[in-house]
Amino acid sequence: MSHAVVVGHELRIPGSVSNLGPGFDALSVAVQVYLHVRIAQLRPDAPDTIETTFEGAAPGGDNRIETAFRHARARLGRSAPGVRIEVRSDIPTRAGLGSSGAATVAGLRLYELLTGPIALEDLLSLATDIEEHPDNAAASRLGGLTVSCQKDDRRVLARCWPWPAEIQIVVATPDAELETAHARRVLPSEITMRDAIFNLQRALLMVHALGSGQYGDLREALRDRWHQPARAALVPGLTEALELEDEAILGACLSGAGPSIVVFTAGRAAEARTRLGEIYQRLGMASTIRVLAAHQPAVD
Repeated sequence: MSHAVVVGHELRIPGSVSNLGPGFDALSVAVQVYLHVRIAQLRPDAPDTIETTFEGAAPGGDNRIETAFRHARARLGRSAPGVRIEVRSDIPTRAGLGSSGAATVAGLRLYELLTGPIALEDLLSLATDIEEHPDNAAASRLGGLTVSCQKDDRRVLARCWPWPAEIQIVVATPDAELETAHARRVLPSEITMRDAIFNLQRALLMVHALGSGQYGDLREALRDRWHQPARAALVPGLTEALELEDEAILGACLSGAGPSIVVFTAGRAAEARTRLGEIYQRLGMASTIRVLAAHQPAVD
């Protein structure tokens, strides 16, 4: 057992916005909305057991924290003391803000705390076994703007760097859940060479725009032909958001698989928030709009 673990220790795992328009399954940014996991009790007498208490209603579906913990135990083979955890999450579920990825990372980090370090590449590969795509988990583990690359052997390389502090992330979540699995089923199995080039050009342009401060390029750089057109029918307000023409808004995209929608702004978040809110008012649909900063990479 790791000597650093004490009762009361808390893991704080950020949510994430993935894809960022053309960067499907590759680009993501960690955001300041969090999953909190507190170690409430250690039980050396009951090895490899995990008991979870949720503050508020438990999420639907499987408990990804426990799933990831058990997956790491099965793959790495290191016995862990039993543990009871208390979980509180500010990340909405089935909303496209990486709640599943954050929970998966939390389970792996918990196992790591109890048994010893896990190499980053191993941890992200374990997460991708469960998530089936690496981008949300990479952002939740590393922070900042991340790029993920899954190799032929399915192991994952991920790199991060700071998100520009002056760019705020305004996220609108309509009162409608959307399962990632369903949102993936509507995607085309093949794309044309023309569309592949279209997305590649814009993904590279976006990385340059964010790194160089040429934020006027973001509107074009966020355009996508791979996944957003197929998902527009499932996501209320997406088409309208992508068509927004407002000086306060640098660009817009779907957040992950949706149904959350993101716009980016530099110091004009109130105006951007209003423009997004007007879309849902016209649709007669309730929504929650958050103005978020990036969760930046840790400084060693």
